[in-house]
Amino acid sequence: MKLKIDLSKLRNLGLTFKSQKSKKMPRLLQKVKNKRPKSSSLSLSKKDFILLSVLILGLEGYGLYNLVLDPKWQEFSKLKTSYAAKELIAANFEKDLAQKDQYQENLKLLDYKYSTLTKVIPHEIPQEEIVLILNKLAKDRELDINGIALSTISYVSKKDYEAGKVTSDHQDGGKAVTTTSVTSDAKNGEGTSPTSAEANKTTAKPQLANDMVIVEEVDIAFSGSYGALYNFLSDLEKSERKIIVKEVSMTRGTGDLLKGQLKVQYVGYVTTDDKSTYSLETPPVNGKISPFQAYLGFEDNVPALTDVSSAQGPAPVKTYNPNFYLLLNTNDDSAPKIIMGDYTKNGTELYSDSNSSVRGKLSISGNQDNMTYSYTLGGSTQTKNAKLVIDSGKIRFDVISKARKSEQDKVSLTLDVDNKTDYPLEINVINDDKQVPRFSLGSKLGSVTIK
Repeated sequence: MKLKIDLSKLRNLGLTFKSQKSKKMPRLLQKVKNKRPKSSSLSLSKKDFILLSVLILGLEGYGLYNLVLDPKWQEFSKLKTSYAAKELIAANFEKDLAQKDQYQENLKLLDYKYSTLTKVIPHEIPQEEIVLILNKLAKDRELDINGIALSTISYVSKKDYEAGKVTSDHQDGGKAVTTTSVTSDAKNGEGTSPTSAEANKTTAKPQLANDMVIVEEVDIAFSGSYGALYNFLSDLEKSERKIIVKEVSMTRGTGDLLKGQLKVQYVGYVTTDDKSTYSLETPPVNGKISPFQAYLGFEDNVPALTDVSSAQGPAPVKTYNPNFYLLLNTNDDSAPKIIMGDYTKNGTELYSDSNSSVRGKLSISGNQDNMTYSYTLGGSTQTKNAKLVIDSGKIRFDVISKARKSEQDKVSLTLDVDNKTDYPLEINVINDDKQVPRFSLGSKLGSVTIK
């Protein structure tokens, strides 16, 4: 094998290598020329400059939003909400204004109801007014008031009052009764006349921290007929002012007279804003200032009393209590028309409210220590076994009647009597109608007399 080498090509190869080397060398020198020493100043690229600009704009936008735009937007939102609320108020006011007349009518009605309520439960309880009203009611119903005892005015909370407490903590529950010294008035001869300011002075209410209930209890000693007491209690219950009847106790006196004690309670309600406006206008009084001073000319009209017996007056008359009683009232009396019962025992009454002639019966048997008696009225009967008090050897029966007021007054009673005892029965008729008597005696058995 023969190797042939073309030297011309080798020569060309050398030239080619040189040419390539010469091409590469200028590029290297160019890069070396481009490399310059580092400068101390910072230069940014276009990309970094754009990012930095965006960051600055973002910070400025954030500050503008938080410092300027957001507060203004919040203020705008509040104004918008306030405007909507006021617009609603204005719309409601316009509706209310259209109903102005109706509101005024409702206000007048509420004022009337409040004024009525303050009359029923006032914010003060003047003791002077209590005495005057009680005396007026008693006079209208012919009931005698023998005495009035007023308790100290108490202020208690609603909770304590509902629990039954009627006295203040600092009070002892005693009675506060204002009296006049008769001895000092008699000694002075003429007494003293209070000034108008003293007469109109009322006790001011204490300083209250909360609304309180006012309580005033009044004890009344009375005497009068059953009908008078019945009507008096009815007037108290129908009174415009709130009056509570707490207790009633009574005993029988002579005839149709009842004596007893009555406890009533006045109730009020006071707030911290209420002020006392009560004043008592007392009319001028003519005549003597003191009742113990003799009026002019008294001594001239008093005859000289030389006879001691005449000066002592009439001799005392013995009184007695009946064993049984019968009350006959008029047809227009609010009390029962006929009342019959045992005088010595409570809860033994029988009643009839018929405006007509009624028949009744009384039966008595046995001895003084053990008597059996029964009485019938209007279909009802009471039967008892008890000891009767025999006064002067007689069984006594009192009939208290009244004169008829008109032809329509038909109340009357015919009484049948069976007396199977050894004692006479005496019937005492008092104040019966003289023209048409209400009481008449029917059949009788045993000793029975009418006085």
